[in-house]
Amino acid sequence: MKNLKFSRLFAAVTFVAILALAGCKQPDESNASIYGTWESSYGEKFEITKSTIKETAFGMYEIEIKEIEEVSNNSGVFYGLLTKGSDYTPTGTYYAFAYKDLTETTVKVSGGAVSYDTLEEVKEKCTIDTFAYYSECAKQ
Repeated sequence: MKNLKFSRLFAAVTFVAILALAGCKQPDESNASIYGTWESSYGEKFEITKSTIKETAFGMYEIEIKEIEEVSNNSGVFYGLLTKGSDYTPTGTYYAFAYKDLTETTVKVSGGAVSYDTLEEVKEKCTIDTFAYYSECAKQ
C-alpha cells in the first residue's frame, strides 16, 4: 500500500515539475537573433547585447537595458536607462527602443523621440504601437 501511495505521489510531483518547466520562457533564446550589430541604409549602427544598446555610428545614445517586453517572437520593446544621451534624451533618464519584423538577417528598429524620468513612465507611454518610424536594418 505504501508503494502505491509513493508511486502516485511521485507521479504527481513529476507531472507538476514537467508542467512548470515547460511553461518557463527563456527570453535569451526566443530573441537570440536580435542581439548583434545592425546597420540601416541611413548609416545608423546599433550594437545590441543582453545588457546594452548602443547607437555607434553617430554616438547618439547608449542604454543600459532594464526590462524587455516581448510582444511576439519577432517584435518587442527594450526599456532602459540612458547612460549616454543628448539634449532631447538626457543621460540618467529612461528610454525605449522597439524592434519588429525580426528575421535572422533583417529587423526594423525605432528609438523613442523623448525620454522619461522613471522606468514606469516610459513603459506606460512607449509600447510597440506608439513608435511611428522604424529604420530597416541588416545584420552585420
